[in-house]
Amino acid sequence: MCITPGRSSPVAGAPILCYDCNSAYDPRCGEEFDSFSLGIINCSLRDPPEHLPHLESTICRSIKMEINGKVRIVRKCGYIVDPAPEESSCQRRSGFHEMYVTYCACDTDLCNRADAAAGPAMTLTLSAVIAYAAV
Repeated sequence: MCITPGRSSPVAGAPILCYDCNSAYDPRCGEEFDSFSLGIINCSLRDPPEHLPHLESTICRSIKMEINGKVRIVRKCGYIVDPAPEESSCQRRSGFHEMYVTYCACDTDLCNRADAAAGPAMTLTLSAVIAYAAV
């Protein structure tokens, strides 16, 4: 397998590295993201979810949940690419009783460090920095 840092689209068979954390259990995963000593996972080594046994992870996700004023952020591997508007890699959904979820997907190594609320500008900036560092 080959890792392609700074790739702009998923490469078939190439693993993707993502942050894997939940701010409910580790505050460094929250809005004030601190990647120092947080979990990084090679998504190709992770077992797929039971309901998606034949899919391989090709994206990273950052999910921000706001429920009654409390915020939780989850960063992890993703398996299904969502149909998102081309100008944004993030989608925001609202529910009942002050519940909002913003979820972002990206396809470069460690791209889910950007806060879900930061949207595509942060994701694109981070991708550019990773691509520059790889040169």
